[in-house]
Amino acid sequence: MPFYTLEDAKISFNIFCCFCGIGSLSMPSNYARAGPIYATIALLLMAFVNVYATVALSKVMLVTPKSVKTFSDVGGWVFGTTGRYAVMISQLLVCLLMPCAFLVLGSMLLDVLFPDAFSQIFWMIFMAVT
Repeated sequence: MPFYTLEDAKISFNIFCCFCGIGSLSMPSNYARAGPIYATIALLLMAFVNVYATVALSKVMLVTPKSVKTFSDVGGWVFGTTGRYAVMISQLLVCLLMPCAFLVLGSMLLDVLFPDAFSQIFWMIFMAVT
């Protein structure tokens, strides 16, 4: 079984694009609202938490049996059925809310870039249609 397949590369690219897209749409407004010091502290804190969670998940994956392949499997292996459903629900919420975040953040950005052209609701609908 190959270690890193084409499907893995596609998934990695998709995740990278989602995170960079949301980051590039939301970071300027976060810095404008919080100021440079608090926003940088929050950014570094979030980066630390993400790296820590990734390392912890990697350590768990090293001791799991071969049958554990997905995040839901890890949740089931660690916390039983409750963990499996908690992980599954959180993944479903991410899949449902990620497009909403893109629509809201993108429409806010377009409304700022082109003031008085259209309303923010129009930009949101325009982004959803295109």
